[in-house]
Amino acid sequence: MLPSSDELESLHARVREAAAALKKLGAAEVTKTHTKDMLAGIAREWLKLAPLLRQANVCEAAVLEAFDSDMQGLLNGTTTRARATALRKKLDRFSTKAVDSLIVPLIQFEGSPRQVAARQIQAAFPSSLEPEEAAYVEEASRCVTVQAFRAAIIMLWAAGVARLHRAITNRGFNAFNAAIDSCVSKKGIPYNKVKEGAKISSLPELQRSRDADVIIVGLELFGYDLQAYQELDRLLGTRNDAAHPGQFHPNALDVQQFAQKIGLHVFQAVAP
Repeated sequence: MLPSSDELESLHARVREAAAALKKLGAAEVTKTHTKDMLAGIAREWLKLAPLLRQANVCEAAVLEAFDSDMQGLLNGTTTRARATALRKKLDRFSTKAVDSLIVPLIQFEGSPRQVAARQIQAAFPSSLEPEEAAYVEEASRCVTVQAFRAAIIMLWAAGVARLHRAITNRGFNAFNAAIDSCVSKKGIPYNKVKEGAKISSLPELQRSRDADVIIVGLELFGYDLQAYQELDRLLGTRNDAAHPGQFHPNALDVQQFAQKIGLHVFQAVAP
């Protein structure tokens, strides 16, 4: 996920503080462990953030390459004998240039409609997502920033399915199969769409299950009502439209609404 301007400003403040501390040492060798650890922490954080900034193309590539070079040199300098003046020189460019060349462009980028839409998509979901769920939501947000709205919808549905599968796994395959028996015993739509052969005994079998069956079984297993099921069925139809060539051309608002409904009818309605 793209780092925020607040994160970059915080890093910039740490760089300036470190530069001031090194200035006090003059030309002396840096020997204290906590000083080296502080500098190494700054370098490592930048080197983690840089690929995300480069992927988003928020500033000139040459700017990032120069900062990368400095921070790599700083990190190397913390593992060998080095004078404060040499290490401080590695911080100078970021300290003096980062605001104009990086932080301001990032703030402007955050204010773009696409970025606002991406943040709204993420806001539709709880913060306590599992890694797999979070990865799908983050990818959907990135898709919106490049106007890949069909792909965003597919990723959001995948996030919902990941939550449903996790909930089924936690409740156990026996509970899922019992819910299938309950569906099969009932008459009428949608229960008559579920067949005895939908039963499972392993995670691979669950992953091969039809999403249409899973959301019907959820009526019995998770206890949501028929209206919630009908909304999930419509969302699945939208997902399928997005996955196949046709006249369906979603926009950013469509994706935001899809995210809100997945958040409401899956993540709020189904406990993991």
